[in-house]
Amino acid sequence: MSKRWFLLIIGLCLLIALGIGNIHIYPPVSSSAQPIIPPRGVPADALVIKNGTVIDGTGAPPIRDGIVVITQNKIRAVGRAENFSIPASAQSLDELGGTILPGIINAHVHEAASALVRQAYFLDHGVTSVCDLGTPLTSMRQFKEPQQSSLTARGFTSGPIINVLLGYPGHWEFLYPITTTVEARAAVTDLVARGADMIKVALEPYNSKFPWAVPPREPIPGIQVNELQAIVAQAHAHNKLVRAHIGTSEMLDLALGGGVDVLEHVPLPSLNEIDFQNEFQEFGKLAPGYEAQLARLVRQNVMLVPTLSYIISWCESYALTAERKALCRKYALTPVRRFHQFGGVISLGDDSGYMARTQMPVAEMRRLAAAGLTPLEIIQASTQYAARVCGQDKMLGTLEPGKLADVIVIRGNPLADLGAFEQVSIVVMDGKVAIPKSK
Repeated sequence: MSKRWFLLIIGLCLLIALGIGNIHIYPPVSSSAQPIIPPRGVPADALVIKNGTVIDGTGAPPIRDGIVVITQNKIRAVGRAENFSIPASAQSLDELGGTILPGIINAHVHEAASALVRQAYFLDHGVTSVCDLGTPLTSMRQFKEPQQSSLTARGFTSGPIINVLLGYPGHWEFLYPITTTVEARAAVTDLVARGADMIKVALEPYNSKFPWAVPPREPIPGIQVNELQAIVAQAHAHNKLVRAHIGTSEMLDLALGGGVDVLEHVPLPSLNEIDFQNEFQEFGKLAPGYEAQLARLVRQNVMLVPTLSYIISWCESYALTAERKALCRKYALTPVRRFHQFGGVISLGDDSGYMARTQMPVAEMRRLAAAGLTPLEIIQASTQYAARVCGQDKMLGTLEPGKLADVIVIRGNPLADLGAFEQVSIVVMDGKVAIPKSK
């Protein structure tokens, strides 16, 4: 080997040795050596809600010492306070250790066309949006009228209920009657043109053995699957959901075959008056076929608004012993519990305005807890999922950047006590402070 080649080989070996040594010279970079991210700037004209725990409505864990930054009528940022630099010029609302949440949405109400009703019964109590499921044609325009004098809860409507002539609900102003698939499609188009945010249909059993009827009603006509499919197809063509009032579990196959998006109420087995009062020993037991239907609903992504407060009010309306009332409540809760266990989406709505006018729907929240939902799931049902069944989840229902700034603050921790929702201290509606009211 020549001297030249010998020196070249020796040099390469030295380079390799030095390179390998270098691998061990530099220790791994510790977390303390990572670059420090400066606090995010907050616009000078922002509205900032701070000093509380943020629950954003998505089901994510709470953010301790969180803030919500609002500019104009949109949410700009959400996060931990330590990550933001708040200028002195920003308007700050210090909620003193409570909980910051999206505005509550009641996804099933009635008689909410009036802006004054939506303010006094809903907004003033922390409910920032409602969905009215059964509005006469003549009242639909009220939901779209701009409010000049004061803030009110947002109102969304289905218009009247589509069903066959003489079908449920029977009252002409609340019924949009159809007799053919052509009329079914035309009804949807007309309602959308009038401002409907969603479409509602009624699926009542043709034998009408309702447990609340004394005696059971005579048979009434009902919608057929081809008519229901026409309604759903036309509604989806207009990007509207179809929400189905469902009387009993015997109508579930029709709902599944028709392709509806949301079920309203709990689809209970049909019982006559005698059965309802005397067969409580079977309550809480679901037949295999019924369980299969509930599982299929979940697979088809059908959502549920159980209105448990309304359903369970039947139990209280009868002269029953305390034991039988408890069994009756179990009868209503069990299908909701199984639907939830199957992974179904449940939304909050309490039928306010039908039997009684409610405000913050804490009673319905507690019914959902009795059906097995956790407090965090109940909050999601009252915000994100409520917005979803109303067709408004792109802009409402969660505290996320870009969404409309409907925000509430409550005293206390709703994850420990749902009663905290009765202690609303701040309401921000569309980026404006509605509570406490300016003097």
